[in-house]
Amino acid sequence: MTEIIKGTFCESVAGHDAGSIYVIIGKSDALYVCDGKLKTIESPKRKNRRHVRILNYRDEMLQNKIEQNRVNNEDIKYSIKNYLIHIRNVD
Repeated sequence: MTEIIKGTFCESVAGHDAGSIYVIIGKSDALYVCDGKLKTIESPKRKNRRHVRILNYRDEMLQNKIEQNRVNNEDIKYSIKNYLIHIRNVD
């Protein structure tokens, strides 16, 4: 299992948002994820760990910003967009 660290990308596998890509911004008994659009830094989505698939991708710059509390929604959107472009180029 991939280690769950702030800044790691995940995909929702259950619920109405199945297939959505999120960035993990916090964790406790559940994960707190955001996409920068509908689920923002100010109101992240709480997801059960069993309802997400941890992706083997992490944006180091984004991770540093999250840990320093300097991240904003534009950073999250930009990172997810770059991830999706990266995935399309690999396939």
